[in-house]
Amino acid sequence: MWAATVLEFGRDAPWKNVAELYANIDAIQHGDSPWKVYQLRYNGPIPVGTPPKWMTQSYELCTRDSRQVLHHQLASGHFKDCINFTPYRQFNGDGHRTWSNLMSADWSWKQAVRHIIYVSLIN
Repeated sequence: MWAATVLEFGRDAPWKNVAELYANIDAIQHGDSPWKVYQLRYNGPIPVGTPPKWMTQSYELCTRDSRQVLHHQLASGHFKDCINFTPYRQFNGDGHRTWSNLMSADWSWKQAVRHIIYVSLIN
């Protein structure tokens, strides 16, 4: 599926097959980014009668500190050829903007522009 999403841009998936992907995942060192589990439940108004199940059930949200996970990824050699450190804007064949990862996002672009302006001001 990953290969299919990058094919239109003339790119290849970083792994040849599922076994290679799993081997890469299994080789990742466990860091100190523990899982945090939150219980969520809808607390808005409930309609009269039989409300939808999602309004009455509890859900678990499992998450980690994204910043901490990113630090571990950057410290790992496994990702050295798979990370874009430069913001970019990506377009499809019709000229429409597409987004595929953090560095193709508006936030990354704005941070880079902000940094360039700051450096220009202090020099």
